[in-house]
Amino acid sequence: MATDDTGDRGQWLFCLLVTQICPGRNEPYFRPRFLGDKYPTFDYLVELVGSEAYFFFVQVKSTRRGVRRGRGEKRLRINVGRTDVQRMIASPIPTYIVGIDEPQEAGYILSTNEPRQAGLGGLPCRHLLDCDSLKRLWHEVQTFWASRTMVLVGSTFN
Repeated sequence: MATDDTGDRGQWLFCLLVTQICPGRNEPYFRPRFLGDKYPTFDYLVELVGSEAYFFFVQVKSTRRGVRRGRGEKRLRINVGRTDVQRMIASPIPTYIVGIDEPQEAGYILSTNEPRQAGLGGLPCRHLLDCDSLKRLWHEVQTFWASRTMVLVGSTFN
């Protein structure tokens, strides 16, 4: 399979995983919006269903190479360059990397909201993109936005 095909399939799998209907819900937690192939660093702006003014950014990385053991934990074999990691950290809104294990049709999520010195050589497989993680992610992002006063005061266009 060509690299572009793996990437395209990974993006579709990300959309399926992040929009799954979880037990006790009639709708998904999230609504992903593709930013386009030319957008730097991020692939998706993802809205919270039920709180559409709240959102976060995601970079999706897909692989067919599976996982490896590293530092005592399984890591998905993806790489994210230092420049992209630094851009994610600099973002004033929540940012995440989702690694897709394409043959297994599984996704793993990692927050990129705290400082890191280097790029990412392998994504920890700690947080499977399942209903439990989706619920915790929704609450994490909702809490982030709800704790801020996002009112522009003193606009020059009044």
